[in-house]
Amino acid sequence: PVTSGTLHALDKSTQLTALTQHTWRPAENLALLKLMTHAPRYRPIAWHDQVTQLDVEAQKQFSALTLTLPHGQFIAFRGTRADFVDWKEDFNMAYMQAIPSQKAALAYFKRIAATYPGPYFLGGHSKGGTLATYAFVEAPGALQDQVQAVFNADGPGIGKPVPTPLSPRVHKLVPKTSLIGTLFDPDSDFTVVQSRAHGFSQHDPFSWTVSSEDFVSLPKTDLLSQLSQDTIATWTASLSDETKQACLDAAYALVTRTDATSFAELKSNWPQNAKIILAGLRHGDPTAHQQWQLAIGQLTVALRGALPRPHLPAVDWPWTTVDS
Repeated sequence: PVTSGTLHALDKSTQLTALTQHTWRPAENLALLKLMTHAPRYRPIAWHDQVTQLDVEAQKQFSALTLTLPHGQFIAFRGTRADFVDWKEDFNMAYMQAIPSQKAALAYFKRIAATYPGPYFLGGHSKGGTLATYAFVEAPGALQDQVQAVFNADGPGIGKPVPTPLSPRVHKLVPKTSLIGTLFDPDSDFTVVQSRAHGFSQHDPFSWTVSSEDFVSLPKTDLLSQLSQDTIATWTASLSDETKQACLDAAYALVTRTDATSFAELKSNWPQNAKIILAGLRHGDPTAHQQWQLAIGQLTVALRGALPRPHLPAVDWPWTTVDS
């Protein structure tokens, strides 16, 4: 119910919980927010214009708020929650030029800029970083000029390169085994940070290693991340938008046949939910089955092409000489 205030005023546990309970790491985020409400550096910061928009039919989940800093406005976009509709909207980036949340992010940025003076900083984690980048790139030129920096923490790309004049102000961080931030990003212009986690768990920024006042950086992502980036890019390029949409819609229809709305709920009653999903697979649309087969076949081809080929040593066998 609270949509504005200062960080110091967030002293009631119910308010802190309400702001963090639907995030990927609610306990860690709650602990961090509690510290910020008491830290001299952050406690006087005003936050305002908090919005949350959820439209299951449109497959849209958007949330943002603005913090007034001594030197400008920081617009923070929330990333993906654990609900199916959030993930479906993310996957829709594979075939849509702009998902609903990206359009909402641009509209939100324009509204804040019309009310509060700049300069502006935009940022977010996961999809939030993608929304920040999209709002910056698609904003009118006069508004772009007032943006000091954009921070994208392991968020997918926007499906096209960031224009060269704007790219120096986009600061993107990905972990060593980035499987999310490298998606839909033809630039590969990012800083790689060390993580204490493994595999997909490196998407959690609480696992990123900090030394002094900065993250511990690495020269490049690891082989698994590079393989994933190359494979997904080749795969999505090989499929038509119609095929990608049909496959995603069919997969979404399968999981939403259950009463679950999130992966946690799906897992909690897995035996029953598995029966429902298997029944949907058996009696599903034959056309969808054909498109899945095509997509899986193309994925296999893309994976095979992305795998590094062994470098065999050159050997002069006797039977390859001129004399033989």
